[in-house]
Amino acid sequence: MIKAVLWDLDGTILDTTELILLSYRHAFATVISREIEDKESLSNFGEPLISVMTRYSPKHAEALMNAYRDHNHKHHDNYIEPFAGIIDALANIKRRGFKQAIVTSKTEWLSRRGLKLFELLGYFDEIVGFESTEEHKPLPAPALETIRRMKVLPSDVLFVGDSLADCLCAEKAGIKFVFVKWGPNPDALGEKIPDYSIDDPRDILYLLPEVGPRIR
Repeated sequence: MIKAVLWDLDGTILDTTELILLSYRHAFATVISREIEDKESLSNFGEPLISVMTRYSPKHAEALMNAYRDHNHKHHDNYIEPFAGIIDALANIKRRGFKQAIVTSKTEWLSRRGLKLFELLGYFDEIVGFESTEEHKPLPAPALETIRRMKVLPSDVLFVGDSLADCLCAEKAGIKFVFVKWGPNPDALGEKIPDYSIDDPRDILYLLPEVGPRIR
């Protein structure tokens, strides 16, 4: 029986796409004097930032990451918003008695900042971010750490996300994956077939029992 829902953050709950693309452009122009196409930036979504920047330039990875973060943090609050229907979905899942958690490659403090901005923090029992595990998406460690904290089994959980990294993380952890089609890259999975796909955040409610385990 499903007892909990794990959510990715960027591209799944919060629409941060414009902020991320602007931050990539700024970092690449500032540090290595080159342009990066938006399509290329989109393909990196879901991975830890340091892994992405190291792939582009091992020599300048830390400088790229710092330039990205400086721009991202400075403009954060003005360029993000929840996706339509997310608040309804989170509220109804909580009302039914299910646990919810964030599993993200973003830092925990910035994740909390974004959630607090829209009064979403109270919907989540746990937030597992970059600092929480030594290994990161697409490896299973973040999902496994989350379910350990929540004291549930992989079979008790759905993982909701918008990227291939999310899908692989869930798969390797033995968790069923729900792909969201409202994210910035609807073709992110390529040939990979998720357990479920949904068009609207509220569609997640069709995958859950009417009553969760915490309601008696």
